[in-house]
Amino acid sequence: MNKTKQTALRRLLIFLAITFALSWIPAAILNHTLGYEEWFLSGHYTAAVLLFGGGPAFANVLTRLITKEGLEDSKLHLNLKGNLRYYLIALVTPLLYGVLRGVLLTARHGDFSAAGDYSGKMLVIGILQAAPYSLVMAFNTFGEEFGWRAYMNPKMEPLLGKAGTVIIGGIVWGLWHAPLTVKGHNFGTDYPGFPWLGILLMCLFCIGTGAFFMWLTDRTDSVFPASVAHAAVNNGGMIFMQLVLRGVPESLEPTLSDRCLALLPEALLSFIVFGAMMLHARKKKA
Repeated sequence: MNKTKQTALRRLLIFLAITFALSWIPAAILNHTLGYEEWFLSGHYTAAVLLFGGGPAFANVLTRLITKEGLEDSKLHLNLKGNLRYYLIALVTPLLYGVLRGVLLTARHGDFSAAGDYSGKMLVIGILQAAPYSLVMAFNTFGEEFGWRAYMNPKMEPLLGKAGTVIIGGIVWGLWHAPLTVKGHNFGTDYPGFPWLGILLMCLFCIGTGAFFMWLTDRTDSVFPASVAHAAVNNGGMIFMQLVLRGVPESLEPTLSDRCLALLPEALLSFIVFGAMMLHARKKKA
């Protein structure tokens, strides 16, 4: 291993150690003392939630200070010139995920005959709600993206290549969610193989979605499109899903298969992006 790779590995390991310490230790303490529903879901402990979600961003800064790396290639510029289309893709694609989620869940539990008018008013309402909300919430998801896409991925790529970075980076990102997953976040608790199956599914989801976020970062050399996309996945996509859902009982308790079905569109489309990235990388080598 040459000196450049040794440096990248050292910085990567320091970053991961700090990230998991900053996120996992407080989460474990709060899960035990307050309970997941109280500290994470209630909205009463915003600082604790931001500390958990901001762990990767704090680790980015601390690692740079510890290793005297400075802010080189920090990806902290908007880089709008020539890249507005990627910001648009980052915002719109997850909203389309939401539409597909709603269609799939309606097909399974609802009634399309109660769907009403999908055009015009619904679309305008959805855009007016989801787009601004996703842009605002990008400040929240920046805490993750400044760590994963702006620091972890660039350090992994010289060591593992693009494909390895997407896969291993996605697994790391999925495992980072474990203190929440074991308490039912994303997949609930009532399913065979709990919580290990949920952790595995989260890793697979993060591999696919991470490919999309990594592609956005590579194309723009900025962390902000990935932050917007991440916020749109978490928030705007849910708004669009609710607009499309029809005839689904409000009392319905989603099963693991329901939750996986809801995540399927973005996972599949993200894996398509992953395939396109790999194909492009092979063409460049050839």
